Amino acid sequence: MRTPKKGGHPNPFDSYKGPYMQRMNKPYQMGIANPTMSPTDVVKREEVSSEIPQGISLPPHLFIPADAQSLDIRTLQNIPASTTNLQILSYVPNKNDFVKIINYSIFFDALLFALVNMRITVNGSRVFPYHGDPNDNFKIGLGVGSDLSNANLIACQLDLQPNDLLQVIVDNLDTVDVAMGVRFMGYVDKSTIRKTGRFGG
Repeated sequence: MRTPKKGGHPNPFDSYKGPYMQRMNKPYQMGIANPTMSPTDVVKREEVSSEIPQGISLPPHLFIPADAQSLDIRTLQNIPASTTNLQILSYVPNKNDFVKIINYSIFFDALLFALVNMRITVNGSRVFPYHGDPNDNFKIGLGVGSDLSNANLIACQLDLQPNDLLQVIVDNLDTVDVAMGVRFMGYVDKSTIRKTGRFGG
């Protein structure tokens, strides 16, 4: 460091140009190695830093693959009083399409839970057997919110192979009309079958 002139101050850039510049860090170093880091650790860090970056694979059941198309299907209908076994939604994937549904939501404006029911089936068999009221055979008759928005989505895992038939069937045993709706979100993938359990999630 230069000696300051009489009555002056040290030049702050002198320390930068001198000692600091003489010990510039290598890209793989997190500052100068502290005494707790052994020479072996420094060598290992340098080796890792020099490796070719490796790609990562995100869980396909949670993230839409880059080559897939997003899916968002929905319906909302006014169900007449004393109606049973009414299909309000039907969906069949196109040939060679593999569909992964990862969220859904339901809506009812009924006053009494006991008077409405919704059944979600694939090829005639119920899916989501543990979604609903556990004290009433897991009956589905109550949404988690006041609409079908993203804030009221229910997480799920449902695979649809080509030509699978997804249906939503409802009952309204009330004496007045009831609005019922359902929404499914996920993605359509033409490239591969993604194996996960159909029943559950």
